[in-house]
Amino acid sequence: MTRLILLIPHFNNPAGLIKSLASIGPNEQCDVLVVDDGSTRAPIEHTVARNAFKAQGELRFLNLSVNRGIEHALNSGLTWISSRGYELIARLDCGDENLPDRLAKQVAFLDSHPDVMLLGGAASFVDQAGAEQFVMRHPSEHAAITRAMRNNSAFIHPAVMLRTTALASTGLYPLDTPAAEDYALFSEFTHQFKVANLPEVLIRYELDPSGISLSKRRQQLKSRLAVQKKYSDGSVAALIGMARTQLLLLLPYSLVFKLKSKLRAKKV
Repeated sequence: MTRLILLIPHFNNPAGLIKSLASIGPNEQCDVLVVDDGSTRAPIEHTVARNAFKAQGELRFLNLSVNRGIEHALNSGLTWISSRGYELIARLDCGDENLPDRLAKQVAFLDSHPDVMLLGGAASFVDQAGAEQFVMRHPSEHAAITRAMRNNSAFIHPAVMLRTTALASTGLYPLDTPAAEDYALFSEFTHQFKVANLPEVLIRYELDPSGISLSKRRQQLKSRLAVQKKYSDGSVAALIGMARTQLLLLLPYSLVFKLKSKLRAKKV
């Protein structure tokens, strides 16, 4: 049986799904589970998806009858996966693409670092025409990641890989932190286990104007603040992190976007 499975949630984005499946290299040893979250468009033909999928594994579908949101779709997928004995779970979102050997690199790292339960990596953020806008990297080592998590997630969600056994302790994606379910789960991983990031760029992350981070920004910030309060150790750094989130709630996104763009331009 394949050790690794890649979890992809899908909702009304068949072109993005095909793009993501096609990016999984033919030498990658993994199964893929696509969880369709009650799409209202005509469902993608399995034969079309299978033609795009070239990896050394099985492509499977879990079709949910009603759209309930990404947290529920991901948890349905994790529950399905956990009952079938997979050792490792990777993530990818529709429209995002794996770079060559992304999965093999993460598996090799986890095999050589058995104490690491959650592993992320860097990402090239591209526009919908595929042009790179910037590269995002987070700290690699556990201590630095822990410090960074006081401000925001130090993991790029569709670039992570985790050990299935850890879910028995962390639980699934929380349902009470909408639009920040990944930050909440990864905070629990960081609190309980050793975590890491690879410095290499592992995926191309498509900037989608309709994506959760843009369309649900205010809800995401409120959920982020709730997570920060839950895991606060009372330190000055933790208090600064919460104050930063509260400030972002007051600022218009257009201003925040301009400031971030200037900072990223200086790093290039």
